[in-house]
Amino acid sequence: MQKKFHNGTMKCIYSALLTAALLLLQGCSTPAFMDDAAVNTAQPGDVTIQQANELLKQGKKREAAESYYRAATSYPSPQRERVILQAAEITASIGDPGLTNSYLDRIPDSALDGENRGRYAYVKALLALQQQNPDLALRSLPTDLNGLSPALREKVQHVRTRAQAAGGKGSSTNVQAALIPTSVNRVAVLLPQSGALGGVSQDIIQGIQSARSGLGGDTTVQLYDVSTGGAVAQYQKAVAEGADIIVGPLDKDSLSQLLAQPQMLSRPILSLNYLTSTRNIPGALYQFGLLPEDEARQVAEFTAARGQRSAIILAPASSWGDRIAGAFRAAYQSKGGQIVATQQYADTPSGSYVQDVQNAVNAAQGRASMVFLAASPSQARLLRPLLNAQAASLPVYATSHVFSGRTDPGKDADLDGIIYTEIPWVIESMQAGSLNNSTYPRMFALGMDAFLIAKNLPSIARNPSARVNGKTGNISLTGNRQIQRSLLLATFANGLPRPLGQ
Repeated sequence: MQKKFHNGTMKCIYSALLTAALLLLQGCSTPAFMDDAAVNTAQPGDVTIQQANELLKQGKKREAAESYYRAATSYPSPQRERVILQAAEITASIGDPGLTNSYLDRIPDSALDGENRGRYAYVKALLALQQQNPDLALRSLPTDLNGLSPALREKVQHVRTRAQAAGGKGSSTNVQAALIPTSVNRVAVLLPQSGALGGVSQDIIQGIQSARSGLGGDTTVQLYDVSTGGAVAQYQKAVAEGADIIVGPLDKDSLSQLLAQPQMLSRPILSLNYLTSTRNIPGALYQFGLLPEDEARQVAEFTAARGQRSAIILAPASSWGDRIAGAFRAAYQSKGGQIVATQQYADTPSGSYVQDVQNAVNAAQGRASMVFLAASPSQARLLRPLLNAQAASLPVYATSHVFSGRTDPGKDADLDGIIYTEIPWVIESMQAGSLNNSTYPRMFALGMDAFLIAKNLPSIARNPSARVNGKTGNISLTGNRQIQRSLLLATFANGLPRPLGQ
C-alpha cells in the first residue's frame, strides 16, 4: 500500500510541476508557437528541464531539444511523452525532419491521450509548414480541437493561418466527419471479375483471401462483381446483406459512380484508387492504392538525407511522367535540393534514348549529384546503360515501376546498381523463391493490406498516430483519410532485386 501511495503521489507531483510551469517562456524571445514550453524544475539525472529552458531562451534550439529529450526520462508517462513532444516541436520549428521524426517515433500509441494526440498532430503540421508544404500542414492538423488546452488551440490556429496564407489547398477541402465501423466481421469486395481489370482483380482477391486466412478469424469476405451489376447496385446489395465495410472499387469510374450519391453511403468504403480532387470528400471514403507519388517523395527524402542535393530528372513525356516527376521535384526542393536538369523522353516501350540522356547530362554541366529516373522496366533497361556510359559516377534512383515484379535476371542485369523503392512483399517473396508464383505480386500485396486495413479500421481511424507494417509498406492514415505508404529501399545485383545494404 505504501509503495502504491508513493508512486501515485510522485505522478501527481510531476503533473503539478508540468502544469505550474507551462507559461514559463511567455514573454521570452521565442517564436509565437513556443508559448507553453516546459517545466521549471530540476529533476534527477544528467540533464534537467531547467537547463533545457535556459538553452531555449538563449536561442540554442537543437541543444535545447536534445536536453528536453534526455530530461524526459525523469518523468512517468504521459508526462514523459509531453516533454518529448516539446523536443519534437522545437526541431519541427527549424525544419529538421530526421530529428523530429526520431523523437516522435519514441512515443508509444498508449501515451497519446487527448492533449498529447493533438500536440503530436500539431508537430507534424508544423514540420510540414517549415518544409514549405502547406497542403500537408493543413491535412496534418488535428480536426477536433475539443478538449485541447487554449494554448495548443492557439498554436493550431497559428499554423492553419500560415498554411492558408502560403496557398495551402487544404483550406478549401471539405472532408466530412469520418464514418467509422464499430467492428468488422463482414467484408464486401467490389471488383470486376471480367474485362480489362479482371486479371488484376483476381490477384487482389487472392491477396484478400490470403490475409483473411491468416488474420481474419471468423471474418467473412463476399465478392460483388461490378463488371456485371455496376458499383452502385452492388454496393447497395452488399449493405443489404450485412456488410460492415466495402473494399473497392478499383477503377475511378466505379468510384465516381458511388461518390455521386453520397447520401446513399451508409457503410465505409476502402477504395483501391484515389480521387483526383480533394474537395467534398464524403465521410464514408477511405482511399488506398499504390500511389506512385508516394514513392517519388520517398526517393526525394532519402537522397536529400544522403546529402545528394542536385538532381537530374529523366521522365517520359506522358501524364504519368509529369505526375511522378512533379512529385519528386516538389519534395526534393522542399528538402533544399536543386533540380539542375529535366529531360523528357519518348513514352514508348523501346527506342533510342541516346540523345535524351546526352541532353540531360550536358544541361547539368557537371553539377548533378544524382539522377531520378521515372521509367518502365523496358525503358529503364535502355536508359540505365546509357547513363552509365555518359555519367558513370552519378547514382541512379527510381521507383518500383522499373521492376516488373517477375524475376528475369538476363534482362534486368542492365538495371544493376539502380536504387529504387519496393514493397516488402516483393522482397519477401523474392527471398522465399515464390515471387513468380503471382502474375501481379504488388496487386496481391494490395489485397492483403486492404483486408488488414479494413479489419483494423475501427482502431486505425481513431488513432492518427497508428502505424501498420503492411505488405505494401509501412501504412499510416492522413487527416483526409488517405492511406500513405513508406516502402523499402532496394537495388539490383546480377539482375535480381535485393534490399539495399545487403
